Amino acid sequence: MIGFGNEAMAGRAQGARGISGLWTLLPALVVLLIGGAVQGLTFLNHDVAWVLNSSERLLHGGTFGQDIVAANPPLIWWISALVAGLAELIGVSPETTLRVVVLLIAAGVLALVERALAPRMGHVARAGFLLMLALLVTLGVHRDFAQREHLAVLLCLPWLLVAARRIEGEDVGPWGAALAGIAAGIGIAFKPHFLAVPALVWLCQALKARSLRPALRIETATLLITGLAYIGAVWLFARPWLTEVLPLISALYWGFSYPILAVLQGKIVVIGIVLVALLGAAGGRWPALASVMAMAGLGFFIAALAQSKGYSYHFYPALTFALIALMLTVLTDSPRAARLGAGIALGLGLAFVAAQARPTLTDRSMAGAYGQRTQCLVDLVQAHAAPGEGFMAISTHPDPGFPTANYSERRWVAETNSRLFLPAIARLRASAALTPDESRQLELAEATEHAAMGRDMGQAPAVVLVDARPDRHAIGPLEMDFVAFYREDPAFDRIWSGYTEIPSCAPGIRAFALNKDR
Repeated sequence: MIGFGNEAMAGRAQGARGISGLWTLLPALVVLLIGGAVQGLTFLNHDVAWVLNSSERLLHGGTFGQDIVAANPPLIWWISALVAGLAELIGVSPETTLRVVVLLIAAGVLALVERALAPRMGHVARAGFLLMLALLVTLGVHRDFAQREHLAVLLCLPWLLVAARRIEGEDVGPWGAALAGIAAGIGIAFKPHFLAVPALVWLCQALKARSLRPALRIETATLLITGLAYIGAVWLFARPWLTEVLPLISALYWGFSYPILAVLQGKIVVIGIVLVALLGAAGGRWPALASVMAMAGLGFFIAALAQSKGYSYHFYPALTFALIALMLTVLTDSPRAARLGAGIALGLGLAFVAAQARPTLTDRSMAGAYGQRTQCLVDLVQAHAAPGEGFMAISTHPDPGFPTANYSERRWVAETNSRLFLPAIARLRASAALTPDESRQLELAEATEHAAMGRDMGQAPAVVLVDARPDRHAIGPLEMDFVAFYREDPAFDRIWSGYTEIPSCAPGIRAFALNKDR
């Protein structure tokens, strides 16, 4: 009887804990819904739109590396294909389905975070932390919603919580630890640069525990197994990308990179917040949660620098994990000086995020210039390309092709989202004198780009958009007439003679329509 009574009391306590946790979590879930609704009023990010759109080719038997040519490895396409397949099954647009799936993942992560923090924080502190987290993963990501970095933050958070508990010597259920490792393995596998994150987290565990044991646990095993399984899948199902595309990308994709000092100069605020997060955790005697989050932020910062481009989404995880670490330093039992410094940095960091998010989200809605311009391109493509017909763009950026392709519901005919080798060609042609190696690079880039354009134009797109803006992505103000370059190829010149320029509603974007009566 005593045993049954104890079980009943434990059951009631667990039930009370669940109800209490739900009330603590509820404000964050409301914010998550509001943030998701605001995101739903904006056009999908161009990269995310391209991946989602092209992943549908995989559903119909396409091969990554042939039907889809990209600089990035295939994992995000395989995941997006699942989303596109689900959208097709339930009869909802892929764009809406993707947003809902990401929000559901975020809600699940918030619930896991609430449960992990319950023994460490009171209800008010926990609710405040979850509110901040909900804002960071919805409005705080502004134009980069559902980017790989956004998903990596969500997928790595449960594993980081487990890593902190290992440092403190807590027991973690094997199934929960294994699943956290798998989720983190997927998040890390999005890009090879992300390997800096587990390396630093494992180092942090070893240094704090003065032992390798915290890092040699089931979540580490499942993370590594997930990564190895992915490498095997790439070899089996995306071999053309490994053997054909990747060598070309390695030789010519440098055209999209910028000097590291230029990247650093544009990210001074992020650098400062990451450094303060690390110092705050150190000043707080490195509490496990704050230290693990700060090290994850540093790892993602290193990954962003390694990519040498300075894109906003590259630095999103570094900033997000630094802010999480600062919040934890403020809320945990740290010295007053550490909490005060972390609080000031946290306030400035959140103000910085808000200052970025509000104008960006407005601009990408129908109330903003970007939103109106994108809608006008959607209307233009729909007016000149019938359902079932295709279109493409000649640009060094996914825009104006994406997200125009998604919302116009017209077929994107190109293998790539932009002309991958034009930046290298433009930069090499602008050089006063080329070394023998650079001359070989230019010859390879030109031959590869002409061949790729021949395959794309061979599908007779009904509309072709051409980026003629004075300052273009990756080439800046370099003067290069894209159409003139391609017309150096007689085969392209013959095809192009069948196109006529039509009025364009987007400044700097020329539009050409196929003469269908020829």
